[in-house]
Formats: sequence, C-alpha cells, structure tokens
Amino acid sequence: MNATPSIAVVVPFFNEEASVEEVCRELRQVLTDELSDVEVALIDDGSSDGTGAKLDNITRGWPEARVFHLDENKGQSAALLFGFNKTTAPILVTMDGDGQNDPHDIPKLLLRFVEADMVVGVRVDRQDSWMRRQISRIANQVRSDLLGDGVSDAGCALKAFGREVVGAFIPIRTLYSFMPALAVAAGFRVVEEPVHHRLRAQGDSKYSTASFLFLPIVDFIGLRWFRWRRCRSQTASRFEDYPAIGTLGTDLHRRAVARWTRRISFALVAGFFAALLLFARRSAVKSDSREISLARAERAALQLVPEGVFCAEELHTEAGQPRWTIDVQPPGARELREIEVDARGGRVISSRIETPEEEALEIAVEQHHFDPKHPDRR
Repeated sequence: MNATPSIAVVVPFFNEEASVEEVCRELRQVLTDELSDVEVALIDDGSSDGTGAKLDNITRGWPEARVFHLDENKGQSAALLFGFNKTTAPILVTMDGDGQNDPHDIPKLLLRFVEADMVVGVRVDRQDSWMRRQISRIANQVRSDLLGDGVSDAGCALKAFGREVVGAFIPIRTLYSFMPALAVAAGFRVVEEPVHHRLRAQGDSKYSTASFLFLPIVDFIGLRWFRWRRCRSQTASRFEDYPAIGTLGTDLHRRAVARWTRRISFALVAGFFAALLLFARRSAVKSDSREISLARAERAALQLVPEGVFCAEELHTEAGQPRWTIDVQPPGARELREIEVDARGGRVISSRIETPEEEALEIAVEQHHFDPKHPDRR
C-alpha cells in the first residue's frame, strides 16, 4: 500500500455475504482505472455470516485494502468512525457495502473539492420502496429546515470530505444523517452532487423502521446530550471536545427550535380553545334538546298512564329547573292526571289527579289571558 495515500475509502459491511465480493470487485476496478494513491478500509461490523471471511480473502490480493473486524455489531456510524481512525489520507470517501451506491460516482465527488470541504451525494431516481422514499423526503425536509444545512439527501452514504471535517463529528448512532449539519455548524462548506442509486441486488436491508425513522428523531433531540447516545466503540468524551455541537445548538435554538416552539405552542393553545368552544356548543345544544324533548316527557307520562290521551302540555321553570307539565286523561275516566316531568332528565317529578273543577278553572284563566274578545282585554 502507498505509504502516503491521498484518498481513503471507508466501507462498512454487516452481513453482506451475498454482495460483498461484487461490491469490492467494482470498487477496486473504479479505483484502479480512475484514481491513484488510494487506501481502502473495509470494516466488518460484527457480521454473523460469511462476510468477514470473504473480506479476508478479498484483501489478500488487494494491497491497497485492509479489513478490520469489530467484535460485535456497533452500527454504521461507529464503523465509519473506526475506519476514519484507521486511515491516514487527507480526503475521506464513504459508501455503503450493500451495492446500492455506484463507485463510479466517487470521481465526480472528488472533482467538487475545489469549491467545498464536503461533497454529499444526492440519490437520483431512488430505487427504494415508495414508503421509504416518502419517509426520507419528509424527514429530510424537516431536518434541513431545523438544522439549516441546505442538504436535501443527508442520508445518502456516498460522501467525500477532508479529514479536518471529522473533528466536527460527534459519535451518535445516526451520525451518517447529521454529518452535513455538523460540518456546516463547524464552519465548513458543504455542496451536493447528483449520484446514481441502485436496487439492492442481493441480501436484505439492514435498516429497520427504528433505525430509519425513530433513531434519527431521538438523536436529533439528543444532540445536546450526545454522550448518552455515543457509539459503543467510543470512550467517554467531554462536551468541549466537539466545538460544532455548541454552534449547532445555538443555531438550532435561534433559527429553528424557537420558531417551531412558537408554532406548536400557538397550535396547542388554539386547539385547546377550539375544543373548549366546541364542547360548550355541543353542551348547549344537548341542554336545549333535553329541555324541549316533549316526546321523552310524554313517554315518561305514558308509563304512569298507559294508553292515556294527552290533553295539554306546558314547559315552565321552577326553582331554576325546566319542567314539563302534562295533562293525561286515563282511558274511561273523567279526571285528568297532571304529571310533572324533569325536562332535562326525563324523570317523573310528581303526579296527581286533577278534578273537573280545577280543569274548568284553568280553562277560564287561559281564556282570560288569551281571548282578545274578553271584556277585560278591551
């Protein structure tokens, strides 16, 4: 291997036995044909299949490449950080070991170094499932808005950057998604370059729903407390060891978190008052409907006087409670039964026999008040 390589390619593998040989063959061909002074770090991230053995066999005939075996699966970010520490070249290139990145795009990334400190690949015509593309699109929009790094595809594994940029990285599990934001926060220039994306030819994806969606959210929230989510291969580090995190934290609050906090707070307050108003209106409607529910009051009266004939109904208030007074004539009887029913609950309050004399008196009173031809109303 060249004692002073100018470029280091770091590729992590985890249980990629079916594709590791083709990935390494294609990578070696591109590096041989188009680049020089390159070192390659192949990281076996605690694979439980034959990936490690195949990497050992591949590197025996590839002098520019070395394989490193981690004793357990530590995750993509930890494997990358391990590879950075094991290489010496001033320029670092990262790519996935599943065959979905095209190594022919590496020279294109390197050409952009004249204008930037980090070049991030943007996957064109992505071959992932529709659901994964939508989740990635939304996550990238939210992340870019909050972090302000101007990157549209931070999750693309194909990246190239100077070794000095590594000093801005912090050891969280989803570092691969936050590399551009940390670089921008540390004052480095970041640009994007379109790259190819291929369908996984062999093997299964190692990205679960948790690693693809939930872990980035947790790590995003926990950037201030990254020591609790550091990669398992890293030793404890002081907050001050990562200057970018201070800048990022300040910018996050000034540019994004404060704004989003205001939006969410306003939405919560508005939602609370809207719910309160809706509840009050529904309660009023229900109350009104209960108070004027004559049909329910009549059903309650008929329970006392089955097959009775309704003669008169009156809605009135007594002691602040709405009541229905219903006169019912039992079958074959001359007397009326006067029944009072709670207008809200439909509960019978009282029931008594009304004599013919009382009925005649009520009729006379009604005529006195409502007959326009009555002498007292002229």
